[in-house]
Amino acid sequence: MHARMNTLIGDPARNDEVTKYIENTVRPHVEAQAGSRGLALLTNDELGITVIGSYWDSAESMTLSEHAVETSRKEAAELAQGMVTVDHFEVPVFVRRSRPGPGAGIRMTTIECPPPEVGRAIQAFRETALPGILKMEGLCSIQLLADREAGRCQVIAAYETSEQLVASRAMVARMRADTLARVHAQVRSVGEYRLVFTTVREGDTNSITQRWADLWNAGDREGWQGMTDQTAFEARGPGGFRLAGREALDVVWSMWHEAFPDNRIVPTRWYGDENGGCMEARFQGTHTGTLRTPKGELPATDRAVDVSFCEVHRVAEGKVADFHLYFDQVELLTQLGQLEGS
Repeated sequence: MHARMNTLIGDPARNDEVTKYIENTVRPHVEAQAGSRGLALLTNDELGITVIGSYWDSAESMTLSEHAVETSRKEAAELAQGMVTVDHFEVPVFVRRSRPGPGAGIRMTTIECPPPEVGRAIQAFRETALPGILKMEGLCSIQLLADREAGRCQVIAAYETSEQLVASRAMVARMRADTLARVHAQVRSVGEYRLVFTTVREGDTNSITQRWADLWNAGDREGWQGMTDQTAFEARGPGGFRLAGREALDVVWSMWHEAFPDNRIVPTRWYGDENGGCMEARFQGTHTGTLRTPKGELPATDRAVDVSFCEVHRVAEGKVADFHLYFDQVELLTQLGQLEGS
């Protein structure tokens, strides 16, 4: 997924006119373009700042739409008696626990770093900041947008209310400092806005698989299970594991989180089409709890494991309908010291 962020700075007294023009005229025009994934409109009424974010299937569809939106962008700037700047990003992280509604509080943080460091910045965000952010009260969604060539990232967090946005400031500042300490990056700006509307769809099956892993790593059991169609869900795995519905989700979560409380999924590759996705990854953790398997229970060994696995999903209407888990049982047991010579 890709995003074009239009920042319009104009006369605060004209904000209402500008937002009505964008919602009634710009929105249907943009959403009619091929590859559109919807529009989000944010505003800071006191400062007269309006941010229009349009989301796209690909960089190509975003580029092809550029000519179609030039006129409306110019008209919006004239209506605001201001000026507009435009930035283009890919969207490597988009995690939504719930869809934010009108009036939601939005924080946008712009971070800059040397272009070669952008990949490390994305990884640091995933590993250091994202798990904590997803546990914050009132959080609806979190995005990380990246311009690799310019060395610029934007983090966009949405909270159910402006009060929850304000309450999150201190904790977010600490997490931001911890994350930036891992990379050569610095904060250029922090802005807070009110959400007017969003019609943004979360992305293709790759982004669904990505969010599935992010919620697992964040320890967000409710959010992870909420991504599934629980009436049709089925899980299969090595050793004869096969369960359906909510029971399958409960068993999968408990099996691995109880046995490896510090576990993390480290994705290495994503694949996907309109029907589903596949994730190649590593499972890392320390065996400090009982591992309950279809073949019996294995008490804690206090050994660390790092095992490759593959997970294949079927996706229907934006929900995970089933998944098949593949990994080398012999390798896992060897790392746990359960086989001769290990």
